[in-house]
Amino acid sequence: MQSEQLNLKLEKGLFDEVDLISKVLHVPKNEWARNVLAHEVKKEIDAHKQFIVREYIKGSITRTALVKVLGAKEVANIDHIIKIGKSSFDDAKLLAGA
Repeated sequence: MQSEQLNLKLEKGLFDEVDLISKVLHVPKNEWARNVLAHEVKKEIDAHKQFIVREYIKGSITRTALVKVLGAKEVANIDHIIKIGKSSFDDAKLLAGA
């Protein structure tokens, strides 16, 4: 698995809390933090998925970036919904003009 490094500075109190938790759970601080961060990121993505898709539609997020996060199948479903929505909008404009 390919990885990138993220360095964080923590307030002393928070560091001490992480240290305590890691000792109680008998896991290294970095491993514990990595697991908690992964869990929280997943929750944030799920909670803000509609905003992520909106940014994708506006072009602020590339398809490649979205596939990396959501997966190819889900992005294909999003693309299909966008296509249907655009088609329906175009049809409504034609009807309104008639």
